[in-house]
Formats: sequence, structure tokens, C-alpha cells
Amino acid sequence: MAKLITVSENLLEDILPHLKGTPLEKKITDLIENTGKYQTQNITYFPREAKVERIVDGDTIVLNNGNIVRYVGITCPEDNEPYDKESTEANRKLVEGKQIKLEYDNYKGDKFGRILAYVIVEGKNVSMELTKSGMAQVVVYQHKRPFIYQDQLLKAQDEAKKKKLGIWSR
Repeated sequence: MAKLITVSENLLEDILPHLKGTPLEKKITDLIENTGKYQTQNITYFPREAKVERIVDGDTIVLNNGNIVRYVGITCPEDNEPYDKESTEANRKLVEGKQIKLEYDNYKGDKFGRILAYVIVEGKNVSMELTKSGMAQVVVYQHKRPFIYQDQLLKAQDEAKKKKLGIWSR
């Protein structure tokens, strides 16, 4: 699975002349021409509902409008870490292709231009579901206001640890 990274449009334009006549030339040209669809650095619209277009990893999704959403209050294993594939697959089973609701906390965006939200699908908080199953770890920031669901997430994490589920099985 390809990882999502942020690359400057200027960098892509600088690389393009070196790709003339290669299969990558069209891919990069298409990407530059369609940047507006995927650009998230200046978040001005926070949708309440959306459809999930694709899964990036265990805690990040792309909506059908191109917005990237990072789940609030949790982190899942990164590429090549234990349980990275399992957490991504758990996320896929919960939300892929589904209509979701987005609920916002004190912080609505991150430094990478992603929307920060709780994703609710079929009445379930996805951050909570991933935490309960041991596929996510709760993130608590010491000098910031607590998350709305922080206590519930910590309780779910404690239960997953006691049961030695997922990332807590070692």
C-alpha cells in the first residue's frame, strides 16, 4: 500500500522536465493539474457528513471530496511497525466506501493540513472501535486541552491492554 506524503507542487514541476517521455510524466502532469482536488493545507470547510473514498492507514482516510481526515485522540502503527497492516485492515472494514459523520474536538486541523475529527459510522466512534480492539494507542497531549472522548478512549485502551489485544499482545 502506498503511503501518503505531502510534496510541494514546485518540486513536482521541477522534476517534470526530467521525466519527459516516461510513464511518470503523465502521472505527475495529472497530479499537478488536479492538485486542487487533493490540497488540504488551507482547510476552510469542515464537513459534517461525507463518503470515504479510500483508506490511507489505520488512523487516516481520504473523503470523496479529497479531504484527508486524521482520527482524533489515537495513533495507529506506522508502515513496517508491528500491526500496521492489521490496523489498516481494521479501519478498512469499519469505514471503506461508507457514508460517515464527522465530529470535531477542540483541534480541527493539524500541521500537515489534515482535518482532525472523530469519524462516526453506523453510530460507532471509529477511534473508540480501533482502541477497543487493540489496533490504536491513545494520544494525550500534556499541555493541551483534553479531548472530548479522552477518558472513554483511555478506559477502552486499558481494557485492550488487560485482554492483551492487538498492539498490546506483546
